[in-house]
Amino acid sequence: MKLKRTLKIIILALVLCLTAGVGLFLYNAYHVYNINTGFTSVPLNYNPDDSSSTYKWNAADVTVSGGFIKGIQKGKDGNRLVIRALSPLPSVTVKATKAPVRNVLISIENVNPGFYSASIDKSFKPARITVNTLEFSMNLNAGETKRIDPVQPSNTADDNYVILGDSRDGYETFGKIIEQINALKPVFVIDNGDLVYSGKTNQYRIFNQMVSGISTTLCTTLGNHDIRGDGRETYKKLYGPEYYSFDFGDNHFIFLDSSRGYAEKQAIPDVQYAWLKRDLQKAKGKRIFVISHVPPTDPRSNVRPNEVQSYTDKVEKEGGLVEQKLEAYSEDENIDHGFQTKQEAVRFENLMTEYKVDTVYLSHIHSYFDYTKNGVRYIISGGAGAELMTQNSYYHYLITKAGATDTLTMVQLPSPPNLMLQRYAATVSLFANAMYKENPAAVVFFITGLILLVLLLLLLLYIRLHRRLALLWVLMKDTGRFISKRYKELYKSKTKS
Repeated sequence: MKLKRTLKIIILALVLCLTAGVGLFLYNAYHVYNINTGFTSVPLNYNPDDSSSTYKWNAADVTVSGGFIKGIQKGKDGNRLVIRALSPLPSVTVKATKAPVRNVLISIENVNPGFYSASIDKSFKPARITVNTLEFSMNLNAGETKRIDPVQPSNTADDNYVILGDSRDGYETFGKIIEQINALKPVFVIDNGDLVYSGKTNQYRIFNQMVSGISTTLCTTLGNHDIRGDGRETYKKLYGPEYYSFDFGDNHFIFLDSSRGYAEKQAIPDVQYAWLKRDLQKAKGKRIFVISHVPPTDPRSNVRPNEVQSYTDKVEKEGGLVEQKLEAYSEDENIDHGFQTKQEAVRFENLMTEYKVDTVYLSHIHSYFDYTKNGVRYIISGGAGAELMTQNSYYHYLITKAGATDTLTMVQLPSPPNLMLQRYAATVSLFANAMYKENPAAVVFFITGLILLVLLLLLLLYIRLHRRLALLWVLMKDTGRFISKRYKELYKSKTKS
């Protein structure tokens, strides 16, 4: 009776653990991401042609250039309008309409507080809320307009910025990079995409918590991993438009969305190409830098053709949940990681050459490549934390100066040995650590369930074999007694003789 009761308790505990583990995993991965307590997102309203975002708030018209209006944060001292910077020096215009407006609170996040405060009119005295957020308080008369209009630096020769990409679920390495970035104090940081592994809300939550500790402007673009599931919508709520640009001194930075390029025939939609061409024309005379995720051409030799699109088409026709799941994890480091068609690759590269782009920053391949094609420099940097399966790859990020040429410096971080067995072991460890960080409670329940399952199997095995085990135990005891008795007889006869 006790054995049967124990069996029932273990089965019940096993079912509860597995149910709780699966439930927590699904909840963490798919529930709506609330950015902060009391925070309400507003629909993204951004015009990439003039880099502006507008919103009517508290009888005032607010216009942002070089950033976007993210939402409204409730606070003890009133509600504040939250603006996220898309550039190091966003400007804000607030115009009261027909009535006076008192105690307008505006916070600008994702800036370097010291650099930004030094670039604006001294009459503004912003309060520093976090390491990368400033708050402004204003009072306006009816019809009055106030502008927070930073001055662009005349000389950027000594202004550093950082380039990195493919952090994904390499939280430990990415955390070390953030620590080093804060010590470097760059004017801004460029992230080439693949911020998270599979676009899930718990992954975006962790990434957002980590980068909230960067004490300067983080400029991001979308990677193919970021848009899985509902990832694109989560990204837009957190980091704004899919493509945009800004000036910094005599430099012009363009951020493109090529995240479709790994699994779809066209990486960059035509509407984005049309905008890109207009933006390149306006930027003539400046040093132009283009930032995207998927490279137009894979610089490696002996890569296999990318057949993900044809396989996806087959899955859609034939169906099957297992096939769909396999397709979702069908990436291979030896697959061609460039655009799906050579025609689009030529189209993109010709645009870069035609408008004399200085450098194109890319990632997608978890390694480092630096090459020049038709007068344009292409740099692939995908070493910010994701698994390293490409030969001769290592964790790294890049530092360069905004106003100088040939100043690119690579900073290498500890990486697993360049041997395939060690790399696979490091990848398994990376995924296991990421799974625990993203779903700690669920993992604990799963491990507990696994232990209970082992106990259950042992108990069932005992029930099935307990008679044989009892006979074996009797046999072992009788054998032991006989050996002991025989040993004593032999020992006594030996001592007598």
